[in-house]
Amino acid sequence: MLENLELFKMRARAADNDRQHNRMIIDKKRSMHRALLYSYQAAWVKKDNDEEADYVRALMNPDKVKFDYDEKIISIDWEHGFVPGTTFEWGRNTGLHFIIYK
Repeated sequence: MLENLELFKMRARAADNDRQHNRMIIDKKRSMHRALLYSYQAAWVKKDNDEEADYVRALMNPDKVKFDYDEKIISIDWEHGFVPGTTFEWGRNTGLHFIIYK
């Protein structure tokens, strides 16, 4: 399967379809940044235990509500370094802390 993907990438580069793929990625990122600005589900988040971390914008959409906890889907730029195992505070001085587990 991986061979087919590599062959597809080589054919796309040869046909100059790489530009279209990059344009789609840029458009998706632009859409996310607009949602971060205008969505009511967007808020400021900050990594826990990181004194130098600044607050960054993120989207948090509801997924499942459990008796003990809520599962939510977070949307944030990869450049901020949020990976599974990262704990963060949702909002400024709200006391709500979450962990990324998938």
